[in-house]
Amino acid sequence: ATLASVRPQRDRKARCQFLSIASIDEIQSAKKYGENYRVTGQLIKYNASSNICTISSVDCKGELTINIDLIANFPFKLGSLFQFIGEWRLDGCLHARIARNVDGLDMKLYAAAVKLCREHGRIPI
Repeated sequence: ATLASVRPQRDRKARCQFLSIASIDEIQSAKKYGENYRVTGQLIKYNASSNICTISSVDCKGELTINIDLIANFPFKLGSLFQFIGEWRLDGCLHARIARNVDGLDMKLYAAAVKLCREHGRIPI
């Protein structure tokens, strides 16, 4: 048997269904508790004692509260662009497992890429 035949074949859509790339407005309006999301926004508030931060969309249309209890040594810098991956829970917060600084990301180009991937079924809505 070749190596290719030993490896389990995975469906690309099955892998993508565990995480949705969404805007702040999409997460808040969907209210799909228990869903996993990747969201990008500008850090506008950070409370180190409660491990809560708030991000806003670049166009300042909405804000999202992020619980960062699971993230050690969070590199906060107010005004920076961050991307979070986490679970949307009943308390109205995204409980982040992963956070990264994405300063320099062209948000217009990023939004266009997400839109194209959605149109071609590569990213679930």
